[in-house]
Amino acid sequence: MSATDQALHQPDDSTDIFIAQPAPKIPATEGKLKPGELHEQKVLNTWLNLRKAERKLWPINPRSDKASTIRAGHPDYSIWLPSGRVLLMEMKVPGGVFSQEQFHAIALLEELGHPVEIPSSAAVGIALVEKFL
Repeated sequence: MSATDQALHQPDDSTDIFIAQPAPKIPATEGKLKPGELHEQKVLNTWLNLRKAERKLWPINPRSDKASTIRAGHPDYSIWLPSGRVLLMEMKVPGGVFSQEQFHAIALLEELGHPVEIPSSAAVGIALVEKFL
């Protein structure tokens, strides 16, 4: 993308203007994944990429080993499925904590009619996707 285009499409990570009331104050994970969550995401990523190779779905998810370029708070997974369906998932293993940005993003997406599923493991995420395949 050219520098001119980049300047026109700077990310706006401020979701506050879309949400009438701010989310409750909670401790944020600040982008740090618990080791269990990182492992579960790697397992799910591998499974999703195999289904992508079979042309059954199109997954988009940020790399968990680098800073994300996706809007702050966006769910971990956006998965395009057959028949024009999209599945949004935010993985949170037991003990995982949502950031303020995640609360805002999930609230806005659900207001727009896009529910966000919260799998607690790769197995739960796989089961959710398989319901649509």
